Amino acid sequence: MPDNSNSLHNSEAMTRLESYVEKRAPHEKEIVRIERKLEQHLSREEARETASRIYDLAFDVDEEINRILSDPKVTRLYEYDGLFFTPKGKTGFHRAFSGFHVLQSLDNHKIDLFFSHREKDSALKWLMDELETHRWEATVRRMNWEDEGSLSCLTREVIDAIMADVRERRRKAQEQTPSLMTPEEQAFFQRYEQEMR
Repeated sequence: MPDNSNSLHNSEAMTRLESYVEKRAPHEKEIVRIERKLEQHLSREEARETASRIYDLAFDVDEEINRILSDPKVTRLYEYDGLFFTPKGKTGFHRAFSGFHVLQSLDNHKIDLFFSHREKDSALKWLMDELETHRWEATVRRMNWEDEGSLSCLTREVIDAIMADVRERRRKAQEQTPSLMTPEEQAFFQRYEQEMR
């Protein structure tokens, strides 16, 4: 009887490889475009190195988003379109660009803007800092989801501290001056504060 386990193993490995290549293909097309555009502002080696850093960043963003999406509760509560987590049946959204959308957002015009009227090093720093916000947001959203079940970029503790500070400032302001808000506006903001708690 022939041993099919090696054949089965090879088949599974090929399927995983094909899936990996399919996922990378759109990213690679964007990275090639970005690298070519960067070559207009940088040496070929610098453009390749920068494009590689951008690709790594996009890959990290995808890993964070995938960790969030791996929780079945997320898909029950939110819709995700590669750009935003939108609560089902509610208003609002949480920005969370997928790696591909991060790459797409760095269009040729934007690359030109980063380098216009700036020294190369300053332009590169600005470019990478701007892109880094996407990795930071994805990481913070993932950490807050795992720790608190929230996709907010602020922890519950921070929100509570902000609300306490706002209440304290309002209290002090009311002691010093008459209110500038109508009673209806005051009631609205009091209800809003209560909902946030």
